[in-house]
Amino acid sequence: MKPRLSLILALLALGLAARLAPYALSHFGISIDPENTAYPWNFSPILPVCIFGGAFYGRRIMVYTIPFATYLIGDLGIWALTGRFDWAFYSFQPVVYLSVALVATTGLALRGQHSWARVAAAGLISSVGFYLVTNFGLWAFSGGTLYPQTLAGLTDCYVRGIPYFRNTLISMAVFLPLLFSRVALKQPVPARA
Repeated sequence: MKPRLSLILALLALGLAARLAPYALSHFGISIDPENTAYPWNFSPILPVCIFGGAFYGRRIMVYTIPFATYLIGDLGIWALTGRFDWAFYSFQPVVYLSVALVATTGLALRGQHSWARVAAAGLISSVGFYLVTNFGLWAFSGGTLYPQTLAGLTDCYVRGIPYFRNTLISMAVFLPLLFSRVALKQPVPARA
């Protein structure tokens, strides 16, 4: 089975739009503050596409290149929309990119064996790993400006990250079934005799 390129591109565009929307809305006077808003931060098809790519992309380099390029385009978009280099390229960003690579690597474990139980497990493991690693990176590399460099600061960082984690789990539950369905995968056409 081969992935439908049009669906993958549409989901990546949706992921970029979701990532850039809060910054674009600020140009219209609508403030989307991560602490005081119902905006669904981290609800995006990008991480589910990473898992799918690991399972189905023919070339392994694409498994990592596509998510990195998508994140980089998003970061450049944030910079272009806000003029804030520090919002687009922040101190713990390498940790986020590492986490994206780990999610894509999880998809590699699904190659040739993508039962619903395995796909669900990959989504759950990826979500938990992404949450643990990125929140640790935020705590460790923010220089104590956001969270004190103490166990209490790390705990606070993880507690405040729960809404983002919830949205990541929801996006996995929404997009992984779509991606691993016949909607996203086309059957090879049998050869005529």
